[in-house]
Amino acid sequence: MSWPISKGWDWMSTVPEQRLRTESLDRAALVRDLTRLGVPRGGLLMVHSSLRSLGHVTGGAPTVLDALLETLGPDGTLVLPAFTYPLSRDPNFVFDPRHTPSLMGAISDAGRRHPDARRSLHLWHSISAIGPLAETIVTAGGESAWDAGSPMRQIRDRNGLYLLLGVPYQNLTAVHVSEIELQVPYRKPVWNKGTMRRSDGSLVPLVSVGCPPQPGHPGSDFNRLGQRMEDAGLVRVAEVGNAIARLFGGHDLRRVASDLYHEDDHGFLRQGDVVTGLTYGHTIESDRGEHCVANPSRMYGAE
Repeated sequence: MSWPISKGWDWMSTVPEQRLRTESLDRAALVRDLTRLGVPRGGLLMVHSSLRSLGHVTGGAPTVLDALLETLGPDGTLVLPAFTYPLSRDPNFVFDPRHTPSLMGAISDAGRRHPDARRSLHLWHSISAIGPLAETIVTAGGESAWDAGSPMRQIRDRNGLYLLLGVPYQNLTAVHVSEIELQVPYRKPVWNKGTMRRSDGSLVPLVSVGCPPQPGHPGSDFNRLGQRMEDAGLVRVAEVGNAIARLFGGHDLRRVASDLYHEDDHGFLRQGDVVTGLTYGHTIESDRGEHCVANPSRMYGAE
């Protein structure tokens, strides 16, 4: 799917009445903002999100999920991270595709619980998908969540769109796909052996291949890549509720990531004490991670 975005996208004039809104957002308001941002009907969309960045949403995370699905329409496919890696330290962890929660926030977990959601079978880096392409995407590839045949790679190589909803590019896990593709020396494959519970309750071995950073990794700076894309006019930026939302295509992401890495093989890495600052919005940290918002005072306390 082509994704022509002209340079000079004027995020400040996209939804000027947004700053006059009350704290509460409903489904209709979210659909309106997502449509104005450019989320297309029938598209393939992966979303990284922060519920609290949006402000107060009537009905919480399920309302946001419903708004995303309504905006995409019945021919669209929504993909959400359903990662479980914070549980990796538990030696008794059993991955249950139907019941193990996503630890990537409330909106992500609402997607995982949707009755039509399918989930990929990876110990730490599963994804959930809803829509016509869901089965194809979650069953793509094999043991790796990141390699050439993986669900993550499917989204990017199909020129799916990525939506950062109230979070910075630091949350953009698709950059790991480029890191693996470009064979960066600071990530090496590791075979993680675990256990999965099948729908009939039986337990079976499950092996997943991850690519963790090597010792001495200074930390990632994916904001550098994202800001380069914004400077090139490849990202639509606007407010969705109180969240700063960023929308861009997989093919653009692949090309710009490759160009950056070949210019500087430390291009995805932190090169100092702080990551690259983003031009639009306020990036703030909390005990629930990083958020990118229009007005820090309008962040909602629940997640």
